[in-house]
Amino acid sequence: MRRKTRAEPVRAAVVACQPPCYRGCVSSSPPPLRNPTAGRPDGAAGKTHRDRKKGRRRSALGVDEPQRSCIVCRATGPAATMLRFARSADGAVGLDVAGRLPGRGAWVCAAARCLEKAVEPKHGGFARAFDAPCLTTAALTASVRATLRADVLSRLGLLRRAGALVLGREEVGRRVEGLALLALADDLSAGSRREVAELVGGRACERLPTMAEVGAAVGGRPVGVVGAPAGGATTALARAIARWSGVEGSASVGDDAPATVADEDDDAPPSP
Repeated sequence: MRRKTRAEPVRAAVVACQPPCYRGCVSSSPPPLRNPTAGRPDGAAGKTHRDRKKGRRRSALGVDEPQRSCIVCRATGPAATMLRFARSADGAVGLDVAGRLPGRGAWVCAAARCLEKAVEPKHGGFARAFDAPCLTTAALTASVRATLRADVLSRLGLLRRAGALVLGREEVGRRVEGLALLALADDLSAGSRREVAELVGGRACERLPTMAEVGAAVGGRPVGVVGAPAGGATTALARAIARWSGVEGSASVGDDAPATVADEDDDAPPSP
């Protein structure tokens, strides 16, 4: 007769109370996976309690997007329309154009006056927002403008590659009813601007960088008139344009400015 050991009753107790697992103590079959959407409304999969709490708070306030406050003027607005700055370990402050850098962020209105005020060391807005010393220079303003300009051009290229961009004043005029966004290059002549206004029935047009830059972004010759249909990418482009034009200041070419480019050929669609 085999002698009982003290380990046998202990193992039996473990087997009795332990659920099936991969350790092989009871069964080698995997445990059932928990359905993350069970008992949740549609679209709530993967959301934490904190996310749902924030969503309820925004619904109570009547807003659909996260709101942020400017560290300069204290105005509140949607986060997608503002500029987020992040602080590195050495204290340098830089623009987080994608809004994905870790850590605390400081938010500034997409306006030239707020940006210039925030960059001033004596203002101390970044130091108060990050609760730590910050290094800012006058070059930060130029860097922010260049980054936002590149973001606009990059989004134009994405829409062009997706086949959703309409180029040239004549093509835009023919398809204006189906376009949610109309934009003109910064250096488009006053005569061309008046012609476009007549073609689109006086609709408001956004501002873009120069014709040469727009043409390079969409892969062709200089383009002065651009349109895009409704969609998520168009909405993102409109927000990028609003941020860039806000920090850039007033347009360099107005209705009373002299024509600096040709009226007829420079805003034609690029060659394939």
